[in-house]
Amino acid sequence: MNRFENKVAIITGAASGIGEATTARLRSEGGTVVGIDRDPINDVDMAIQLDLLDLDAIKPAVSQVVNAYGRIDVLCNIAGIGHFARDEDETLEAWNRIIGVNLTGTFFMSQACLPHLFESQGCIVNTASTAGTNAQPWSSAYSASKGGVIALTQTMASTNGRSGIRVNCIAPGGVETEIYKQFMPPEDVDLTLIAIMEPFHRPAQASELAAAFAFLASDDASYCNGIVLRVDGGTKA
Repeated sequence: MNRFENKVAIITGAASGIGEATTARLRSEGGTVVGIDRDPINDVDMAIQLDLLDLDAIKPAVSQVVNAYGRIDVLCNIAGIGHFARDEDETLEAWNRIIGVNLTGTFFMSQACLPHLFESQGCIVNTASTAGTNAQPWSSAYSASKGGVIALTQTMASTNGRSGIRVNCIAPGGVETEIYKQFMPPEDVDLTLIAIMEPFHRPAQASELAAAFAFLASDDASYCNGIVLRVDGGTKA
């Protein structure tokens, strides 16, 4: 398939995990991919290193893409962080960082790309989580950020749909990535709180999420707008 031929995509979180896999998937389908990450990025057409907490760096980065390629057709907001913490132990610093990367960064990346997406009639695919659709213990900051991404996605889809822009999001369950390893239960907690059923008895692979991102970013999803696509192997069924 060449669903992204002659299209330019920006992918945040492109250095690893779902972002890296989505970069590879879109490039395999003919796309020109710009990777954005705070860590070094490999195998992209253009790499831009920035931390999404540095909001002043976002618009210059987007301008760099437009100056190089003349257009933006797809934005995949995949960068994310999180952890488990007891509510009584969560810190303001950790709370602000999780909300800042997962929610605030998603919005301001989208805002910076919007004028160019209006021109190309492009789309945005955000990253939510089943922690934003269903209860997940010890995840107040992360769950709040991902619930916010869902609300943001639906609001932007409604606001901008008549301008020709689609905005959707994907809600993964457990995915075998580096962020997955960040979610270690606090000591001395009731582990039955996360004794959930995994019908496939395994976490997802990043490539399986990349396929979902590629679908929502492609013209195959031309009538999908404001949806939350849960990709969790039936964990929250």
